[in-house]
Amino acid sequence: MKKNCLRYLAFLAMLMFSFEQAYSQRSDFFFDVVPSYKTNGYGLNANINYFQSTTDFFRVSFVFASSMEQPVGGIEFPYEDYFVSLGYFTTVLTSPNRGFFIYFGGGPSLGYKHINDGETDFPFNAVDAESSFIYGGFATFELDFFLSDTFSIIAPVTGFYHFNSDLNDTTLLVGAGLRYYLD
Repeated sequence: MKKNCLRYLAFLAMLMFSFEQAYSQRSDFFFDVVPSYKTNGYGLNANINYFQSTTDFFRVSFVFASSMEQPVGGIEFPYEDYFVSLGYFTTVLTSPNRGFFIYFGGGPSLGYKHINDGETDFPFNAVDAESSFIYGGFATFELDFFLSDTFSIIAPVTGFYHFNSDLNDTTLLVGAGLRYYLD
């Protein structure tokens, strides 16, 4: 009788562990698109995410940001940033019963800064900048609110720092978007 009870207990423990692993995350892959606000401009993030465990995930992010620089009053010129970022994220705070998660993560970032439509002649001498490849890192603080098993609303705040940028080493994107979980 004692052996049967231990077998049932062991079976129940294995069953509970498998259910926990199966239902603790929605899927392994999820995608999101986030339109963002940037000072004097806008941005767009497209992310591919992969859960490594129930609380941590990896991200590949493609970012476009456009803005206007105003070094001298009344004179402005456009520039665009194109980034590819690889990141690792972990859960900071969670409330699965209410469908609320907070993530924090970061990693390396590579990109290209396209300044003044490729022109190097400026109508003033305040800026000496050329379009070039840039590298650095990023950090993101992200809120995630589940709408259903496959969709959630996210609100990320992402900061980029690029060491060799001729114009604006830092970029801050604040946005809200939609996340889709694969089944």
